[in-house]
Amino acid sequence: MLADKTSFFAGNYTFIHSKKTIPVTFGYETYGKLNAAKDNAILVCHYFTGTSHAAGKYNESDFIPGWWDSLIGPGKSIDTNKFFVICSDCISNINFYSPEVITTGPGSINPETGQAYGMKFPIFTLDDVVKLQKQLIDSLGIKKLRRVVGPSMGGLQSFLWAKYFPEMVEQIVSVVSTPMMRPSCMMVPNLLGIEAIMLDEKWEKGDYYLKEAPVKGLLLAFKILLTATRSDHWANANFGRQFLDPTFTTSENPFISFNGRFSIEGGIEQSVLMRMRFFDPNAYIYIAKANSLFDLCEPGETLSQALAKIKLPVKMIIDESDLMFTPEQAEEGKALLPDCEVSYYNSQNGHLSCLYETGLFAETLKTYFD
Repeated sequence: MLADKTSFFAGNYTFIHSKKTIPVTFGYETYGKLNAAKDNAILVCHYFTGTSHAAGKYNESDFIPGWWDSLIGPGKSIDTNKFFVICSDCISNINFYSPEVITTGPGSINPETGQAYGMKFPIFTLDDVVKLQKQLIDSLGIKKLRRVVGPSMGGLQSFLWAKYFPEMVEQIVSVVSTPMMRPSCMMVPNLLGIEAIMLDEKWEKGDYYLKEAPVKGLLLAFKILLTATRSDHWANANFGRQFLDPTFTTSENPFISFNGRFSIEGGIEQSVLMRMRFFDPNAYIYIAKANSLFDLCEPGETLSQALAKIKLPVKMIIDESDLMFTPEQAEEGKALLPDCEVSYYNSQNGHLSCLYETGLFAETLKTYFD
C-alpha cells in the first residue's frame, strides 16, 4: 500500500488537568476505504516512540514500511479489504523533527511569543491524546469504531477509549499492555528517562532550541527505554558478555579502563543513534510524563471500581516475557473486567516483540478482528 499523511487541526484545545488552551494540529494516515455507512472503521493507536505511519510506504522506493505493516493491509490480520484503518500522530510526538510527522509539542512555536513552547507546553495525559483522537474521528463522520487497537502505549489509549467513549467502540484490543501502570513501570523507563534528560547540562530547563540539544541525556533516556523493553534472553542471545572490540583496538579493555565497553553497550547505543536525529528531548519528557500519569481510576476510586465500569469486550494479547506489562497484571485486569479475554505468546525477547515478532500473535489478532 502507498500511504499519505494528512494534517488535522483540532482548534484551540483545553488540556484536562493543566487547563491551558493552545491550538493543536496533528497528522494522521488512513488505509483501506470507508464504506457508505461509515461503520467499518478501525483506530490504531501508536506506541511510545511510534508515529501514525503504521503501514504501507510513502513511495515504492522506501526501504522500510510502516511499523505494523506485517499486520495491516489486504488479507492481513487487520484486513484493509474489509476495514478502514486510521492512525494518528500523538501530541508531543518524540519524532518531532521527522518530515513524516505532524505534531504540536514543546518544540512548536507558541503563537503568543513567537518562540518554541519549551517547558511552557501544557503537561498532558493520554486522556488528552484520546480526546483529540475523538475530534478527528468525529470530523470523518464516523459514529462508531469497530475496534480500537494498539501496542504498548497504544493499548493504554484503547482502555481510555473504553472509559470515555464506550458508546463509540465495539471492542478494544490491547497488545502488550494492561489496564494499569505499576510504579515500577512509571519509574523505568518513564521517570528515569525524564531525569536523565534534565540532568544533561545542555538541557537548560528546556530552553535549548537555538542551541545544542541535550543529546547525552536523550541517549541515556533511550538506553533506559530499550533496556526496559527487552529481556535477559534477548540480551544474552544477542550480546552475551562479549567485549565491544575483543582486540581492544577501537575500544579499551574494561578490566583496566572505564572507557572499555561491552558489546551490549555498543549494540543498544547504535540502535538508538540510528533514529535520534528525529527526536526532540523535551517531547520525550512530555510523553514519558503522560505515560507515567496513565490511570483509569478517578480520584478516590479503586482499580476494581474503575475496571467494573468498562462493559464493552476487552481483548488483551500479552507476551509472557514482557517485564513492563506482565501476565500477572493481565490476569489481575481480566478478573476485574466484566468482559475480558487474554491471549498469551512467548517471544522470550520482551516488550518490543509487539513490533519485531508480530507473527507470534498475528493469527490471534486476526481472530479478534474476524
